[in-house]
Amino acid sequence: MSEPATPPPRGEEDQAVAFLLDLVRALHLAYLPAHRLESLARGAARGLGLRMELFTLQSFVATETTSGNQRRVDIERLPFNPHWNLRRTSGLLLLTRAVTAGQLTLAEARAELDRILHQPRAWPEWLVFVAYGVYGAAVAARVGGRWWEMAAAGVIGVLAGLIHFGTLRSMRIDLQKSFLAAFVGTLVALGLAEVLPPFDLVRALFGGVTLLIPAMVVTLGADELVSESVEAGMSRLTYGLLRFLLVGVGLIAASRLWTLFLPPPAHLQASPLPEPVVLALVALGGVALTVCMGGQQRELPWIVGAALLAFGTQELTKLLVGGRGSPLLASFVLGVAGALYARLPGRTATTVIMPGLLQLAPGFLGTQAVVALLRPGAPASGENFFDVLLVAAQIVMGLVFASALAQPRPQALKEEART
Repeated sequence: MSEPATPPPRGEEDQAVAFLLDLVRALHLAYLPAHRLESLARGAARGLGLRMELFTLQSFVATETTSGNQRRVDIERLPFNPHWNLRRTSGLLLLTRAVTAGQLTLAEARAELDRILHQPRAWPEWLVFVAYGVYGAAVAARVGGRWWEMAAAGVIGVLAGLIHFGTLRSMRIDLQKSFLAAFVGTLVALGLAEVLPPFDLVRALFGGVTLLIPAMVVTLGADELVSESVEAGMSRLTYGLLRFLLVGVGLIAASRLWTLFLPPPAHLQASPLPEPVVLALVALGGVALTVCMGGQQRELPWIVGAALLAFGTQELTKLLVGGRGSPLLASFVLGVAGALYARLPGRTATTVIMPGLLQLAPGFLGTQAVVALLRPGAPASGENFFDVLLVAAQIVMGLVFASALAQPRPQALKEEART
């Protein structure tokens, strides 16, 4: 481990610690697991001439900062609702590496952090809502739906986007938005079933609300557990499973409310579209994801490629091992691709790994498990929370193996930091 730079003057120490705490907050909101966030923050502290030890949870960070013989402890509350913004994440990671390498003064680092946090959205808000609908339709096809499921998922997806961006203004209703999206989405799906031919309600609904399903929270929680961030992983897993339950509560509450006034609509078990059509729709979903996740235009082909790579690898493993395939192998291939992409100047692995993981994360299994749990009289679907956690663990282990194999060389990291 490299030694910290020359400690800052006493008057600048408070400003440096304040900057590091703001950086930790921003990295937390960028959906980074606790162990990686802590490593990045320690590196940035060394670049400013400080030593810092951190302990982070889903809504809490405690730091011990050492400057010479002086020590100080700070405790901060963190927002509980991180969200995807690839443009901001890329900027934050590049800023952290530059600070770690000692390329920026404290004033320059503060100015750059403020610029990143206040930069406008990469895409107009109306286009983001449309992208939510397009991605929802693509996901409905990916999980086995057909055209009517896609149409319903597209409408529900636009509503989910409105709910998501409407709740970003408040840090207190992140948990409730899963319930709200499932409740409103179910009512809309039931209403569409009255005017459209019969379709698979579960696949249409999951496609529409998929970006609000906390499957990535479960995956990140499992990542933290296997990386020895046990406390952070357990709190994130608990939060993710609670959001799954709220999705189920929203589903059941809306269906019960509907049956008070109208009989349930006819339900059709969907049959999948042909594989070439599904593949094309996954690519279209990658285009929509670029907008939903705040990616830049230059990242569009990489995000589309990541979605196709993850989906195609998973489908190939189904042919090799049967069943649901091998999420471990698919995430390993994705992790290697992300690590190689990160070696390009000014690029981060997040741009490839995030969109690809969304094709693998066990959200549909979790939705089925919740519905089965809250409807004990329904026929067993064969899905349960153990299946969800097992898939999440395989995804995490695949990424861990990929990181060990494709870890950039120290010289490559220095060159990237100088970019």
